[in-house]
Order: sequence, then C-alpha cells, then structure tokens
Amino acid sequence: MSEIDTLVREIAKRLEEKAEKILKKEEATITITDSNIDDILTKNRVVFVDCWAPWCAPCHIYEPIFNKMAEKYKDKIVFGRLNVDENPKTADKYGVMNIPTTLIFLNGNLVDQIVGAVDETTLEEYIKKYLV
Repeated sequence: MSEIDTLVREIAKRLEEKAEKILKKEEATITITDSNIDDILTKNRVVFVDCWAPWCAPCHIYEPIFNKMAEKYKDKIVFGRLNVDENPKTADKYGVMNIPTTLIFLNGNLVDQIVGAVDETTLEEYIKKYLV
C-alpha cells in the first residue's frame, strides 16, 4: 500500500468519525406538546418553553437566539419549543396570547414569561435569574 493510499484511508476514517459525531449530536431543545408538558415540568427544576408557530416571522427570528442559549445552558436548564397551532390546550392553559412567548417554569410552576422576540442578552438575564 502506498503512502498516498494510507493517507487517503486515514483521512476517510477521520471524516467518517466526524460525520458520525455530527449525526449523533443531540438537539439542545426538546419538542413540547400538550401530552408531554406535565411530565417534563414534573421532572425538571427549570424549564424554558418557546411558544411559536410556523407562520410567525418574529418566531423565526427568535429561534436561533433561543437555540443558542439552549446549547449554552443545556446542562442546567431544559429548553423546549411548543408549536401553539398543534398544541392549543397548553397555549390556552398558560394564557399565551402573542408569539413568540417564552414561558419560564420553576419546580413545575409558571413563574415568569417573556413576550416577543428578545435578544441574547435579555434572554440570558432571565436564564441567570432562574439558575440560582
């Protein structure tokens, strides 16, 4: 086997390993639905829920900000996204009138909410407030 063949095989092996890691990477946010929200709130101390809809332009602006904070704090807080069109029961239960709205739960209780698409700094201030 030539030196070039060896290099090609080594590079191919490394690329394959990287691809596997990328494909296995867990999402930092979970999908929240009418049927799983109670279970999620019961099992987690702090939960941030992004209430959104596919047709909502500000929701799409806010999504990468929410996802970035979810990635940063995924070991400390549960971040979930709730499609209000598909889960109207939960949206009604918590009085979500505008989207995006971020519902903040502490020990299963709604303790705060952020109405509208906010920037990273604002969202992170809320996160730090409830990390204590």
